Amino acid sequence: MIRFQTHGYESRSLISDIALGVFDGIDNSLWCYGFAAIIFAGSLAGYMPLMLGILLVGWSLMGILTAVTSGARVHLINLDEQAVVILSTIGGLMVAEMGDRASTTMGLSTMFAVISLTSLTVALSFLIVGRFQLTRLLELLPYPVICGFMAGIGWLLLQAGVGVAVDLPISRELVAALGDSDNVVRLLLMVLGGLVLMAAAKRARVAWALPATALLILAVFYAVSSVMGLTHEELVANKWLFDFSDEVGGALEQMRDRSFFQIDVPFVLSVIPQILTIAFLAMLSASMSMSAMMAGGNPDLSTAEEMQVAGTGNVMMGLMGCPPGYTDVTSSLLYREFGASSRWMALTSCAVTLIVAMAGSWLVSWMPTLVVGSIVFLFAFQMLFDWMYHNARGFQPVDYAIVCIILGTVIIVGFMSGILVGILLALLLFVMRYSMISAVQGRYSLATFRSSVERSPRSNQLLDEHGSGALVYTLRGFLFFGTANAILDTIRDESAIRSGQCKAILLDLKRVTGMDISALKTFLQIRHICEAAGVKLMYSGIPKGTEQRIVLMDAVSRERGRPLFFKEADYAVEYMENVLLEDLGENDEAKSISDFLMELLDDEHKVDLLMGAMTRVECDVGHTLFQQGETDDGLFILESGSMTALIGTPTNGMKRVKKFNAGSVIGEMSSYTPDRKRTATIIANEPSVLYHLSAATIAGLDEQDYRLVGSIHELVARTLGGRIAYMNRRLIQELR
Repeated sequence: MIRFQTHGYESRSLISDIALGVFDGIDNSLWCYGFAAIIFAGSLAGYMPLMLGILLVGWSLMGILTAVTSGARVHLINLDEQAVVILSTIGGLMVAEMGDRASTTMGLSTMFAVISLTSLTVALSFLIVGRFQLTRLLELLPYPVICGFMAGIGWLLLQAGVGVAVDLPISRELVAALGDSDNVVRLLLMVLGGLVLMAAAKRARVAWALPATALLILAVFYAVSSVMGLTHEELVANKWLFDFSDEVGGALEQMRDRSFFQIDVPFVLSVIPQILTIAFLAMLSASMSMSAMMAGGNPDLSTAEEMQVAGTGNVMMGLMGCPPGYTDVTSSLLYREFGASSRWMALTSCAVTLIVAMAGSWLVSWMPTLVVGSIVFLFAFQMLFDWMYHNARGFQPVDYAIVCIILGTVIIVGFMSGILVGILLALLLFVMRYSMISAVQGRYSLATFRSSVERSPRSNQLLDEHGSGALVYTLRGFLFFGTANAILDTIRDESAIRSGQCKAILLDLKRVTGMDISALKTFLQIRHICEAAGVKLMYSGIPKGTEQRIVLMDAVSRERGRPLFFKEADYAVEYMENVLLEDLGENDEAKSISDFLMELLDDEHKVDLLMGAMTRVECDVGHTLFQQGETDDGLFILESGSMTALIGTPTNGMKRVKKFNAGSVIGEMSSYTPDRKRTATIIANEPSVLYHLSAATIAGLDEQDYRLVGSIHELVARTLGGRIAYMNRRLIQELR
């Protein structure tokens, strides 16, 4: 919603604000002369007074709207020079298609219809971006591509400058036209004037530098003309002044000539791609300007509200037939440095521009083409300098090559072709650079990557020795043809697969944000490789909606008809551990509690002492051995079956942190904590048999049998040592 501001009118120095506003208003007027000459060049030059008046009034009215509604005290606007240049190319297309009719009221009406449609399209895009706060999305275009677009605009401005000087674009015909010494003199003087204006603006960082230098050129021009005795008619005849025939009349007469019924609708529809290009570039530039305004001392500026203000202003511009406009971040920040402190500075600038507009076409007829051409060349030099050098400093060779390719396409083929090449290069650049980021975050074997299942010492030893027979690949990012092929190459080159040692491969997709059909095809190829080598291919952490696509592609191994999908990598790794141990003939279910204690303590006497102190406990499926938070009541050793440790969290409910298989020690930690509380809930997964060493028994043994107590502490220490080693190993893997 647009809100008229009631603050920001207090000035530290009203005289400074008014003086700076006067300089900016003169500066704006000079830009309008240049823009009018660019848009209405050649056959349309007779309508330049009308275009100039609309530019001046449009700039003023949008400037006033922005000044009284913006969250920033000093917020200036300018017309979009990119739009001006592209509109000039549209004017050239219209002249080529309509011929002599382009210089009639039909051409005038058609051109203003294009300009109005352009500004309204920009307005709509600004309003949408502001309403849904989409400004960040506009900044995703690679910066080298943006530089290429802007450099292409600079080239079109250069062509416009040549057109003002010689009335021809840069072409073969221009070479012949330069055979006329008058054309050469005009062109050289305008180029020189542009360089002088650029030097003045760059070196003298004061508000009045550009308008003062332009007025100096104007004064020198008329001084030389007076010395040479040239009349107004002679200056017009020699193309030093603009030629406005009496037939087209002044700005007001030309305004009355516009008619909806004379619009060439098919032509307007044919240039919609150019109009959409203007809207896109305007959104991009406006978004970047808003970011720069916030960084330059307006941190509380609402980007969404400012974009809506700009959108509303461009609706007004469209209804007038004025090209679009938006924030002039350079002037806004620069005038603040010069001392501007209130909204009166921008309002004064708009008032000066309106006064110039009221002077009418009389002022236009006395404005030398030398001054206007110099301003146009200033635009071109400034644009090429900024986007080919200043903003491209630090580019890598490939980045700068992209800028040059886009610029070369604009020069040789045309601006729209340059836009298409830029978009293609942006896509290619994304694919190339994203492909350089490996989609494989980590590659592990079960020798180092284990599940949270606690197994017997013998099973752990076997997994340490033969864990290379099962591999885990953790993938990341968005998987597409550029990154998926790297996964295929990695697995194809895996020596364990080629040698036949590998039994299972897990692809963990927990960190994958999405995938395209090319990635799914790659997974199918991986399954074929695995199938040929007798390897099971499974997945974990699959993104929502992807499971069905993998099944349809038949890119996953199955067991008993069910695809090997797992909610988390922990469950998948547990499955692979079971596959390996089964293949190695290891079966903990056939062992007794004495066998497990021997593996832990390696001392038959200590085992006998512990066996005499424990009691046998049986649990059914789903039985809770103890609850998280309960008081410690001793430890358990699992002889058969399996149990799961769950921890309750405020957000995710109960989460598995450990699974205990036969031979595991359970509940030992709470005996050593200050509050002696259980840290997890233990539930039986299947009928299980445990041996319980109660807390009371352990306390009584402290005074009766120090050897037995030592064996218990050794058992706990070995168990905790193994778990700490496991946690350290997992932590190292997560940090890689």
